[in-house]
Order: sequence, then C-alpha cells, then structure tokens
Amino acid sequence: MDKELPKSKLGNKPPKSYIRVYKSNLPGVKAYTASVLYRPTLDIEAIAQRIAEKRSEFRKETFVTTFNIIKEEIYDAIEDGFNVDFGFGRTEMSVSGAFDYLNQKADRERHKLVPNLRPSPRLRQHAARIPLETEIDGPSTNAPRPSYVSLRMEPRTSESTEPFNSLPAGKHPFLNIYGTRLTVMGDLPGVGVTLRSLDTDESYFIAPNDLVINSLTRLGFVTDHIDFTPGEWEVVVGSQFTPTYRLYKQERYGYLSFSVE
Repeated sequence: MDKELPKSKLGNKPPKSYIRVYKSNLPGVKAYTASVLYRPTLDIEAIAQRIAEKRSEFRKETFVTTFNIIKEEIYDAIEDGFNVDFGFGRTEMSVSGAFDYLNQKADRERHKLVPNLRPSPRLRQHAARIPLETEIDGPSTNAPRPSYVSLRMEPRTSESTEPFNSLPAGKHPFLNIYGTRLTVMGDLPGVGVTLRSLDTDESYFIAPNDLVINSLTRLGFVTDHIDFTPGEWEVVVGSQFTPTYRLYKQERYGYLSFSVE
C-alpha cells in the first residue's frame, strides 16, 4: 500500500470539511459524536476529466478505458482467491454469520465472505490533513463550490496549458473563479469573495457589487489592487443564494486553496 508522503510533497492545504455534532444515543453515555456533512461524489469519468485538464498527454477516454480494464481484473483476482493491493487500499475478507459450534461447516445460506477495504497510510494521511469546522446552522448542500482559479476568460479544456489552480506571482488585472453554485447574492456581512494569503494572513474582500461576472459557474472581478505573493492562498465565497432565489437566512460558504508561484 502507499506509504505516507513527506510533508514537503503534500501540496496545498486542502479546503475545509464541515461536520455536525450530535448527542450520543448510547445508553449511559454522556458524550457527543460528529458526522461529516455533504461531500460530493466523483465517478471515474469525472476523475479522468480532472486528470486530462491538468495537461495530460492522454485523453479522458483513455483513462476511463484503462481503469475499467484494471477494475474487471481486480474482480477476477478476488474470485480467484487473492486480496488486492491497489495503492490507496487493500481488499480483505471477513466472514459474516454466526456459528453454533467449533468445526461447524460453512452454510452458504448463513455464512458468506464479506469484502472490506483497508485504507493505506497515505490515504489516512490525506484525510487527516483536511481541516474541520463545525457547521452550526445545518448542512450546506447548496453552498458555493469553487473548483479552481484562473486568469483565463474561458473554462479549462483538455487542451489548456496553464497550470491548474495556480497563479503567477504579481498583480493581475482580472481573476476568475470557476465552479458550481457560485452565484453571490444577499446583503449579510459575509456575502462576497475573500482572498487571503495563508502565509502573510493579508486578505482582500470583493463585495457583490464589485463582481463583474456573477453566475452559477463563474465569478470574475478586478484584482489590479492585489499583490499575489508566492505561497498558499485561500478563496472563500459567501452567499445566501438558493436555486429558488428565496435567500437563505444565513450565509453559505465555499472554500478553495490555490498556489501562487
């Protein structure tokens, strides 16, 4: 399985993950537990597209076809009696069903092999890096979801050559944020876009009225007053927007980390 990476190779700090704290329902236990709120799910098509957009020399369809061939062979290997180490985890088998006495023969109706996945040290490492924040007002399933920042006026394609989610250091006349559910709407103090350097803690706030482009999939605004210094930066998009245009009572926030080089 994949081993942990040195800290120098871990890349940008990941965006926050939201949790909600509940009172435990176990009898006699006066404690609280937490669960992770909504996290979107990517299928292999989406993963392949992400790879292709990061200047890969292969087409998305090549990755999807290769993955499906490997996946089918993993299924065959499991039936042939093997556990499979696939890098970020390993398959292991356990037995379901109770036995009445020692040396009892397995009953196909009561006893079955159940697949389990053991995460690799590196997968645990990446999960542990994600900062947590307790969500007070409920799940933000309709929160803004920024995907990447870009100086280009068009979304990325498989032919894009600029570094993914990275900006050159210095001042730039205009910045775009691409993603989903990005529309900034509302009049509460947190509504708008905040850019913050994680190294210097210097931040810049762009109010809704200063957004030149304000749509579901793209935000665009003038940034000639911002000096993008090298290091890690964070975008926070705050909005009360809902698909029905009946504003939320509180802001919903979306987070994105990017690098400046």
